[in-house]
Amino acid sequence: MYLTKEGRTYYRGDEQHHTKAPFLILVQNENSPLGPDNFRAIVRKVALSQLGPWMMGTARIQGQSITISGAYGNNGLPKTVSEKIYNEATPIPRALYNLWSIGDGWNSCGSEAPAMRKWALENLMK
Repeated sequence: MYLTKEGRTYYRGDEQHHTKAPFLILVQNENSPLGPDNFRAIVRKVALSQLGPWMMGTARIQGQSITISGAYGNNGLPKTVSEKIYNEATPIPRALYNLWSIGDGWNSCGSEAPAMRKWALENLMK
């Protein structure tokens, strides 16, 4: 999810693109099941480009490139990442996890998006 209006969306032919801007990426540790204690966030500048029906790009975290696709980096779900990347991320409050888990964001952000954006801007964009 883009956090600011810093970037811009444009079309090249019939393909949609978005310039680099701060993007909220949700992550979970590859060694643990998803749950409120394995739910973190990190912000990186990401540029997305259309690839078929998907918007995809790349984020650099701890010297590694991770593929980003759609909302939150994994089409509304957290990215499964290495422990090194996971440790770089900030824990998300349980209340936000609860909103996300019932947000109905199948393949996109859900009703939790405004609260998630507000929290990210206040806590991750310093």
